[in-house]
Amino acid sequence: MRVHPVGVSGFLHGNRCRLVGWLAVAGGLFWLLLVWPMWPCTSCGVHPASATALRSGVVATLDSAPFAYSPGWQVSREGASPPEPAAPWATPAGVLRFEYTGQSLWLQLAPGDYWAYLYVTVDGLPANRLAQIAGNVDSQGVPAGYRTLLAPETVGWDEVQRTVWVEIHRAAQAGVHVVRLELWRGWGQQPLRAVAVDVPSSQLYPGNLFRPALWAPRWPGALLLFAGGWLLGPAGWRWLVRRLRRPAGWGKILPAGSKASVWALMACATLLLVGGVLTGHWLVVAGGLVLLGCAGLLRPASWVAALVFALPFAYAVKLPVFPGRSLDILDVGVVGGVAVWAGHTLLRGGTGRELWAGGSSRPIVLLAGLASWALVASVDTRYPELALREWRTLFLNALLFAMLLQWVLSAAERPDADRRWIVGSWLAGAAVFASIGVAGLFSDLPGLISAAEGVRRVQSLYDSANNLALYLDRTLAVTLALLVWGGSGRARWVWGVLAVPQALAWLFTFSKGALLLAAPAQLAVLGGAGLWLLGRGRRGPLVLLGGLAIVGLLLLVPFAATERFQRLFDFEQGTGFLRIQLWRSSWQMALDHWWLGVGPDHFLYTYRSVYLLPSAWQEPNLNHPHNLLLDWWTRLGLVGLGLGGVWLAAGMGQLGRWLRATASERSTGEPALAVGCLAAAAAGLAHGLIDASYALPDLMWSWVLLFGLGSAALERCCQKDRGVLSSDVVPANDNPRGMVA
Repeated sequence: MRVHPVGVSGFLHGNRCRLVGWLAVAGGLFWLLLVWPMWPCTSCGVHPASATALRSGVVATLDSAPFAYSPGWQVSREGASPPEPAAPWATPAGVLRFEYTGQSLWLQLAPGDYWAYLYVTVDGLPANRLAQIAGNVDSQGVPAGYRTLLAPETVGWDEVQRTVWVEIHRAAQAGVHVVRLELWRGWGQQPLRAVAVDVPSSQLYPGNLFRPALWAPRWPGALLLFAGGWLLGPAGWRWLVRRLRRPAGWGKILPAGSKASVWALMACATLLLVGGVLTGHWLVVAGGLVLLGCAGLLRPASWVAALVFALPFAYAVKLPVFPGRSLDILDVGVVGGVAVWAGHTLLRGGTGRELWAGGSSRPIVLLAGLASWALVASVDTRYPELALREWRTLFLNALLFAMLLQWVLSAAERPDADRRWIVGSWLAGAAVFASIGVAGLFSDLPGLISAAEGVRRVQSLYDSANNLALYLDRTLAVTLALLVWGGSGRARWVWGVLAVPQALAWLFTFSKGALLLAAPAQLAVLGGAGLWLLGRGRRGPLVLLGGLAIVGLLLLVPFAATERFQRLFDFEQGTGFLRIQLWRSSWQMALDHWWLGVGPDHFLYTYRSVYLLPSAWQEPNLNHPHNLLLDWWTRLGLVGLGLGGVWLAAGMGQLGRWLRATASERSTGEPALAVGCLAAAAAGLAHGLIDASYALPDLMWSWVLLFGLGSAALERCCQKDRGVLSSDVVPANDNPRGMVA
């Protein structure tokens, strides 16, 4: 008798699950086909006309009778411009008053590359469809709805594309409402174009663009795709594993590569890649990638090691892989990594099941859920192509890297040696990158140093010194942990050499977040966890750690009198003041877009075009809210905030369990690496309270690397406890000097 599977597990592995998954995918595609603008629209849209009264269904030009302007306005059928006041920062450029009869009020605006903003009250209260930022009041001291009109990205657009209809008020029921609008700045730009009352948004669509077959949000279709993909995912993975499995009777087609052959291939590949990038010869770069791929087929950890070494360089260096076309290092890295995984699996054997070994799959599953939700949030945005690009570069690439890393660390024949290789390459890449920045302090090379508030800040190949500090927060913590707690003899000299340029570059970024938040978090974890779990009465490492901290402070003493340190805690002006204004705007943005957020790579456009406060006009081009929680919320909504928080908490939890599980293995250096990863994560979270924490590819990949190291190591600890590891899998002499395991 056949027993049908029951329960959740049975459903997820049964035909019904696949059927529901395919139906969800089909429904999602059909929904997106209906709501995505695809068909030419020549007759849709409304045309404003002069009106004697503003009532339901009317779309009025601003030269209509109901509008009462303050003196000096230039008004025509095309729009209205205010005059330039004598004190433009103290008084509004113009005031507009009118009444309308209806339930909803729309205003046609023409944002552009100019600085202007407006306040709107309806019946003496803030216009409830505009942002209402606490403490942001109009010239009369009255709370009002608020919006900015700064949109430099619209330069070169035609007038129809540039204008936008914005709903500014919606009442519970129809009635007569009194509107007062203050426009600050914006003279000569015709920022106001028309007013509409109770007109459906579908009729306000521009007349010369494309229109969808159905006027509805896009996110339900993406959500159906999200659900269908998750239902079909297990079956799809099993299908892929079966296709990559060796046929019966096959041996290992590709022999195991010796260490010398792999190193020779990597040395030649490095020379070709560096030479090709410096000279711009794409054929040389392509040859280097081929050699690196061959090394990856012999030993996949070599590809991952090269990738994490190049991680900080990905910001400024592109690979000329084709004639006239350069590609991003991380894009090439993940595509090449997938090819290496598939090729190695086919030629050497393996099933791919290692990706889901025990509890090690939890971070990958959570990251996959986060990436899936980010895709849902990407489709319903103002600029979907920008959102989808960030989704690919930030979330999808990170997920593929996490799977590649998990496979390398779980399925390799020499996993401990491969892990040492990957960690060492990551830290060596950071040291080389930091050395380039430090060299800028003693040379005239352009772009390596920036001047601000009386100090010269190291930024290396980044555009900002803060970006460099954020990356070195992680690598320096791991390097110091290995130097203080895990090194002995030659190994300690290696970690010391790698730590010096990182520490110097990190200090001379003069990053407030690094010095005030990341540094205490690092020292607390390195000292506290190290003493509790590793010290056991040893005071030497603590003395070394304290000495390093004192040396760092002494290096900063000559700069104590500079403006940057004198204004370190000044929140009335400068960076501290602007950061507080940014948080005020970001908080309101999160409340207004609580469900899906504004979408990936949309914070910049939403912030400066809607929420930028007048007091923060000096820094309009900020692409993230400089706070971890607000970043998740504004980018991906409450669901994204929850998924991101769970992913970070799960990863931190695994790092903590890894540290406890290996506390007794002091001779292997394993606990030192665990302490370093935990300190790096703590520094990233601490610095993320006032800056970016994950929203850059190098930072996101650093999180993935830290959590991947913890997951794989914790799984191997569990396997050792179960007695499933043998000496041929973990060679007894694989770590003779107590270096990182």
